[in-house]
Amino acid sequence: MQSLPTLSPLAGKRIVTVEDESITQLQLRKVLTRAGLIVVGQAMNGKEGVDLILREKPDLVTMDITMPVMDGLEATRQVMERDKTCVVIVTAYTNEEYRQKAEEVGASGYVVKPIAAASLLPALEQIYENRNSK
Repeated sequence: MQSLPTLSPLAGKRIVTVEDESITQLQLRKVLTRAGLIVVGQAMNGKEGVDLILREKPDLVTMDITMPVMDGLEATRQVMERDKTCVVIVTAYTNEEYRQKAEEVGASGYVVKPIAAASLLPALEQIYENRNSK
């Protein structure tokens, strides 16, 4: 007998993922949908991401940093100027400089890749809860 996936406290929340790596996009979609989140859009670069986020008005956004056309930090800055969405940077960068830049542009949190449900979901839940309890 197969066990049912465990739904996250974020189940039912609308999310947009902005990530230029197709494999990572697929992993994110799989992890998020299994947890009950509704992926309302996926973008492959920061410019598409800004347009998609402002159009869809999601509850939550995952944003990579290094992408073509516009990087994730600039995309986050542009989104935050117009809409106070919960943007979580999901990146391979582990250094403090990028973490500080993410905070400066208004990101709600910072998660280091690789993507794994066991680490990503609790981080997203905590960041979302902390942001909305302020």
